[in-house]
Amino acid sequence: MKKWKKRGLIGAGIAVVIVIAALSMSKAVDVEEVKVIRGDVAAAVVEKGKVTSEESADIYSEIQGKVNTVYVEEGNTVARGDRLAEIDAGDLEAQIARLAGELKSIEGMEKAALGDASQVRQQESALQQAELSLELAETSYQRTQQLYAEGAVTRAELERSQNEMESASEAVVQARAALNAARKLGEGNRLQYQGQKESLQAQLNRLREQKEKAVVTAPADGTVFAAGIEQGDFVSPGTLMFTVGKAGKIRIETYVSTKDIRNIKSGNNVRVLFKMPGKDTEIAGKIIRVNPAAEERVSSLGITEDKIKVIAELGEKPGELRITPGMSVDVTFTTQEERDVLAVPREAVFTDNGKDYVWVIKDGKAVLGEITTGVEGDDLIEIKKGLQEGQQVILNPHQEGLAEGVKVK
Repeated sequence: MKKWKKRGLIGAGIAVVIVIAALSMSKAVDVEEVKVIRGDVAAAVVEKGKVTSEESADIYSEIQGKVNTVYVEEGNTVARGDRLAEIDAGDLEAQIARLAGELKSIEGMEKAALGDASQVRQQESALQQAELSLELAETSYQRTQQLYAEGAVTRAELERSQNEMESASEAVVQARAALNAARKLGEGNRLQYQGQKESLQAQLNRLREQKEKAVVTAPADGTVFAAGIEQGDFVSPGTLMFTVGKAGKIRIETYVSTKDIRNIKSGNNVRVLFKMPGKDTEIAGKIIRVNPAAEERVSSLGITEDKIKVIAELGEKPGELRITPGMSVDVTFTTQEERDVLAVPREAVFTDNGKDYVWVIKDGKAVLGEITTGVEGDDLIEIKKGLQEGQQVILNPHQEGLAEGVKVK
């Protein structure tokens, strides 16, 4: 789309034009004149777009590193799982080796601390001995009670037997508590080592997964539509590396500013410009979808804007034009259109004190005509009021010597 030409201002204003008119009456000014015509006027906006396919996929880097090898070129046919590129994973391998060493060290420490479980076994043996001593002490006390009842032992001997039984019982309680403490200590150490091992193992798994992603493969059978990297390039997570897919139905994807979207709807026609070496080609298209919600998009100048995604399909394509997903295009949208209205070239209109004017040629003289304008197109501007079809107006309103009543030729 051509850049809009700004309407000029008559610096001196209408009043000055009238004052100097008398000085210019005798001079005829050469002017270029045009007729007020009846036709169609359309306002348009141009946005950058991208060629996509229903069966294509963008492949992004998932790790950071230098590209060691690129195995394919644009246009190559690939099968699912074929290698497309390989990223240097040296740093990942070093981290994996370090963590694997740490994991081995932790496992060794765990084995040393818990391997033979000697402390627990010692306490289990002590408890068994204490329980056996208690059993013997209880049997001895029962026998001493019987002998005391028969008068065969003294009261002191009975009390001594009872004290031995109670001491044996207390020893069992203490041995059981010691065993429980040993078991808890062992379980605590086991859980501590287990937690350390699980943490290291999770880190190792993540790094190994990343290392696998250093080899970039085709997600499906298809064609390499675009290769955005070369050997030696440095990539980060999110870097677009390839576009792979099948040359199915071609679509155009673009984003339109929210201020221009009001009159853009599904079914509207668009013009898609392919800038090819030596020749630009424009193809008609039709909008098939306008997303309901806006997205934040960052322009090439780094400005964040709210834009709405618009998808269009192409019409008939010239046979010699090779279109592949990933290509950049210019998409022209018609935002306003009026048919069969009065119109003049945009450069014929100028503004003074907030009002629009043209120089009308009447009886061979320049006459100031106030107008009301409508839709502003690339070349024409709609005239709603102030002119009639067929009237002659001056194309360059800023031409030197023009004034109210000046003769023109």
